[in-house]
Amino acid sequence: MIGVNNGWVIASSLLVTLLFHAAPLPLEWRWFRPELVMLTLFYWSLALPHKVGIVSAAVTGLMVDVLNGSAVGALAMGMVVADVFILLNYQRIRQFDGLQQSITLAVLVALALLVEHWLMRAVGLGGTGLTFLWSVPLTLLCWLPLREILRGLRRQFEVL
Repeated sequence: MIGVNNGWVIASSLLVTLLFHAAPLPLEWRWFRPELVMLTLFYWSLALPHKVGIVSAAVTGLMVDVLNGSAVGALAMGMVVADVFILLNYQRIRQFDGLQQSITLAVLVALALLVEHWLMRAVGLGGTGLTFLWSVPLTLLCWLPLREILRGLRRQFEVL
């Protein structure tokens, strides 16, 4: 498969995490759903910054906004801001060990959620409080297993 464009692996992994995001949860648990879509996007931005970047972050964020039924573009803007940080520092973040990467990406997820919350409040749709950040600790715990799964897919399908 060398030389074959395997960009479908990237799109498929994002679509699978979008399906997980769309899975119904009890109302009380919705705040604890890890941000797997964001982590998947961040993985591909770290691994292949020449293929996955700001446009991918915007499109993925818009899809999540549509799934959530929130103000279209709010999370997309947060994901773009976080992805710009990743694209500017991907070589440094790659050198971090697993714990440092997890913490860095958890902070970027929190940043994206804060931007979304700020934009939602600016248009009068957001709630009060910081309950939307409860998903960040679970997101932190999901990074290492998700990274290994996506790394295995990237190697198996030789995504370059």
